[in-house]
Order: sequence, then C-alpha cells, then structure tokens
Amino acid sequence: MPVCQLESIGKQFRGQWLFQNLNTRIEPGTGLAITGPNGSGKSTLLLCLAELVRPDLGQVQWSEPPKGRPALAAPSMELPGEFTLRELLDFHFGLNPILAGFDPFLELEASGLRASSSLQIRHFSSGMTQKLRLVLALLSDSSLLLLDEPHSHLDAHGQNWFQALLPKVSHNRCLVIASNDPTEYSHCGELLVLQGHNG
Repeated sequence: MPVCQLESIGKQFRGQWLFQNLNTRIEPGTGLAITGPNGSGKSTLLLCLAELVRPDLGQVQWSEPPKGRPALAAPSMELPGEFTLRELLDFHFGLNPILAGFDPFLELEASGLRASSSLQIRHFSSGMTQKLRLVLALLSDSSLLLLDEPHSHLDAHGQNWFQALLPKVSHNRCLVIASNDPTEYSHCGELLVLQGHNG
C-alpha cells in the first residue's frame, strides 16, 4: 500500500512561516492527527496534501503511485447549491470511484439525509451539508483521506455516525485529521503538533 512522506514541507503566509521543515510519514491504517493553535497552518497543511495549495518548501512523496485524487472534507468547502443531493452524488462519484463495498445512499440514510435526496444543496442546513462533505470524501476510493474538523456542525447523532463509519473506510488508507478536539482524531495513532509562526 502507498505510504505518504512529507519532506521538509514549509508554507509562508504574508511573509511569515506558518510551518517549515515538516518531516513525517503517513502510514496506511495508522492515521495522523494535526493539532496546533489557531493560525498555525493546520488547514493549510491539509490543502498542501490535497494538492490544492503548493508548499513554499519541500515536497510530498509517495512510496508508490497513490490511488485516486486526495479526498478532502473541510467546513470551508463550498458545494454547488443548485445541485440536488442525488445530482451531486452522481456527479462526484462519476469522477471519483466509490470505495468498494459501500453505497453512498445507504450511508446518507444512516446519517439521516436520504429523505432529502431531491432537495437542492442550497436548502441544506450546516449539519446536513457537513454530512454530505464527509460522505463524498469518506467513500471516494483514494489512498489519501483528509478531514478538517470533521465534527463541525454535527449533532451527537451525526458525530456517532461519523465515528462508526470512519474506521470502516480508512483502515487501508493514509488518514489525516486536522483538529484540536481529541474526540475527532481518536482513531489516529500519530500526532503532529504545529507551533504557529514561531515553529
């Protein structure tokens, strides 16, 4: 299985280093939690791993070619409001293969969203939207799974649903969770603490 390696990764923002000289391995099935104060670059590091932001230093290397595109779920991610739930799932999983053995509609039913399959995304509550973001990332067949504060906007039922699903879909993948809440990254075996501008 592919192993992800961060080699001397660094990123600046407005002339200050958010982080620099980060070196770590992300092993499939282990899970890496990224913690640190606000502004330390947790979300930015996820974006670098997702290949959406280019690091100013270093590189991300793989031991072998990874499967699929990095799967990312973050509260800041915008979803197309004009799509219905069904349309968005069909579109997303038409581009990104579904993880073998899983059905996004069954998972949405478990999360409480199935009844809303014909509703446009623009009418979703923040909790419904977060569940959808998570389903899109968790069930995409990719080597790298990136989650930014996955409990955001979720009630207790939603958090329990996520915590039950996560180990089922991540045991053969490189998992990275950015959060300062230990309940969100309880499945991660490794910890990377960002220190902020002084790190």
